[in-house]
Amino acid sequence: MELPKHAVLLDDAKKWISNWQNTKIIDGTSIRAHLIPAKDVHDIFINDKGFARYRGYNAITDEGEFKFLLVGVDADNNDIVNYDNGDYVYDMTTPCPSVCSAAKWWNL
Repeated sequence: MELPKHAVLLDDAKKWISNWQNTKIIDGTSIRAHLIPAKDVHDIFINDKGFARYRGYNAITDEGEFKFLLVGVDADNNDIVNYDNGDYVYDMTTPCPSVCSAAKWWNL
């Protein structure tokens, strides 16, 4: 199956989210935020499917890379993930630390 830009395989998404949920701290690193390019969000959601909102999941790849995965959510707060219908799990973020704001408003 060929996935659209920024979509990840469902099995990878499930494993990465599980990795995050089963890990407290890796090598003393604490992820504070994720940078999400506006163009990537636009590219993903240009074909508006009428989602009521979107949900993000913290995740860690098998290589230890921190991720923030996005899925569409319906009006009943249910995640909409159905690869046969084109409802994918998406990854297009970069974690902080690595790209952090110089203005640390969250750590005053």
